[in-house]
Amino acid sequence: MRVIIEDKQLCMLIEQDNQLGKQKFPSEIIKQFQKRILQIVQARDTQDLRAIKSLHFEKLKQHKYEGKYSIRINRSYRIIFRIDIEEKTVEILVIEEINNHYS
Repeated sequence: MRVIIEDKQLCMLIEQDNQLGKQKFPSEIIKQFQKRILQIVQARDTQDLRAIKSLHFEKLKQHKYEGKYSIRINRSYRIIFRIDIEEKTVEILVIEEINNHYS
């Protein structure tokens, strides 16, 4: 599946293995985020992601997240994204943010 990461800082988390300086997220969250992105890229479509129960793929219900979905990075953090469908065949996940679910 094709993935677009809109947030510049999140993009940098994928592109660089060793981040220098103070990070916005703990190193374990960064590693798990990278792992989740790899899982998304390897998936054929969102049905593949829904089949992985540990991701807890869900449509978000809050008004500010209307039309958005999430998967878990761990118990506390999640990736929030939307799904764009091009030509009715290609699903593109657009990663918008990493969110501390309980903050």
